[in-house]
Amino acid sequence: MCSGGTNVQFELTDTQKDIQKAAKEFAEKEFDSDLALELDKEGKFPKSLFEKACRLGFVGIDYPEECGGQSLGLFENVLMTEEFCRKDSGIGISIGLADMASGIILRHGNEKQKQSYLVPVTQGKAINTVAVMDPFDGGNPVPAKAEATPSEYVVTGKKTFVVNGPIANIMVVFCEGYPAPDPKSVRSVALIIDKNQEGVKVLDRRRMMGLWMTSVNEVSFDRVRVPKGHVVGEPDKGAEYVNAFLVEQRIKTAAQALGIAQGAFNQAVKHSREREQFGRKIAQFQGIQFMLAELYTQIEAARSLVYRAAYSYDAKSSDLEKMSSIAKLFAADVAVRTALDSIQIHGGVGLMREYSIERMFRDAKTIQNLVETNLVERALIGRSVIS
Repeated sequence: MCSGGTNVQFELTDTQKDIQKAAKEFAEKEFDSDLALELDKEGKFPKSLFEKACRLGFVGIDYPEECGGQSLGLFENVLMTEEFCRKDSGIGISIGLADMASGIILRHGNEKQKQSYLVPVTQGKAINTVAVMDPFDGGNPVPAKAEATPSEYVVTGKKTFVVNGPIANIMVVFCEGYPAPDPKSVRSVALIIDKNQEGVKVLDRRRMMGLWMTSVNEVSFDRVRVPKGHVVGEPDKGAEYVNAFLVEQRIKTAAQALGIAQGAFNQAVKHSREREQFGRKIAQFQGIQFMLAELYTQIEAARSLVYRAAYSYDAKSSDLEKMSSIAKLFAADVAVRTALDSIQIHGGVGLMREYSIERMFRDAKTIQNLVETNLVERALIGRSVIS
């Protein structure tokens, strides 16, 4: 028997229903399938669609009004993300990853930083990102270093798997700061760095299985001078800020996975109603019906978990960290399974680039390992259970 939990209101409010409807209508109207295929093939960010989403208030929906947002919560962001990714996984995820650093600045930044770096995002004039992951050398991570002086930090090193490296205006970079107050401790500091600053170099793109509209790169820093005013929050709490960032990103990734699962399922149902074999629509075969029934059940369960995690986030619940891992783990697994089974139902055409289900599978498998792998999520959940 499971213990505890957040009391979730399952009926959406009128405002939430309006947001869900508006996001669905926007995606249906603007996410053209031919454009999506072209952007995916060419590896281009959907800039014009991002700007339209900003003008309509979708991007930054959970920012405060004074920062250009609508003062809503992550729950509303999840509703929007689900609808975007249901229509097209590549476009939906790309728009969702365009402001990865915003949550960090909102939670820990000062008012000047919020005004300088968040308002332009909501206007479609800026993109931000986060540099967290260190490259490995011989199996050991090699962190970027930030040398503290009385007036600034001097950053040297590399970060890998930086999303939107070539197009981001600024990035929040997590570095190992020194000298640390305690020689035995590791001091992690979060710094806002302009991508065009001297010493910053975006290196070659790392081509992944999916998310082809989103560039992922390694970024190097060669004695980059960062003023103390660009420190986010307190200079020794970077590790704490990373943890909060991961919780938020797990829930957003879970919402993307949920949207992919629903979109792949819808395509499977549509194809089964149209495709004929042996003089019958394949939707009439019990084997297909059993597949669809299982997928439908799994998607509904995933939706409940994702919504609960988003609700827990907005309510600042004590079970938030665990729920974020559960939601991301389950929703990502369901997205991969649903996309794969949808390909099976489509048959040979499901493997063709012209059918978006092929892209949905690649994107689902990629986000299954995005932020953290699902093996890591299982480890985090297991640790929480036994503690």
